[in-house]
Amino acid sequence: MAIKIYGRLSSANVQKINWFCEYANINVINLNYGGIHGKTQTTEFKDMNPNSRIPVMDDDNFILYESNAILRYLSKKFDILVEEKKEISGKIDQWIDWGSFTFAAPCSLLTAHKLSLPQDQRDELIADKAKNDIFSLLNILNFHLAKQDFIVDEKFSLADIPLGIWCHRCVNLEISFDNFPNINNWYIKLKEMNSFQNTVVSAPLPPN
Repeated sequence: MAIKIYGRLSSANVQKINWFCEYANINVINLNYGGIHGKTQTTEFKDMNPNSRIPVMDDDNFILYESNAILRYLSKKFDILVEEKKEISGKIDQWIDWGSFTFAAPCSLLTAHKLSLPQDQRDELIADKAKNDIFSLLNILNFHLAKQDFIVDEKFSLADIPLGIWCHRCVNLEISFDNFPNINNWYIKLKEMNSFQNTVVSAPLPPN
């Protein structure tokens, strides 16, 4: 039975789930909710997530929201990208959260003021500050990736998923990795993955 994911394909948080499922060969039915598609304020949706936010997963009537919770649930259920060593698992969780919150915050802000908001609501000063914040965080990530090929250790893990998506969004927003060679090398490896191409690179941009 396919897993249902409620959420627009342009959402970075939806892309986390889609990328993992494509990588793990898990059947998914995507249902466009949120953004210009609306429907998150309906009684039906609020019964699944009272916060009216995407994504929401329906796995044979088991409902779960919060993208990182869904990611970890699916990883454990299908025993894919599960790390047994608690120290490495802890590092993976650390970078999942860093990518999903610390790095995502200015990326989301830049996305809003360059893509998502109506033209008359966009603010170049906010966009410029967000861009500067992104560059500061890219310096941290670039230094980290000098020591290894992937975010944690030498192999692809759940930690690469949030950061890979937001770094691709940076590319969409014309942020170059020319001054961040370690990030660029890592990003090239991600682009070689069919699962990344099929669910992230090919996904529409906000607000679609």
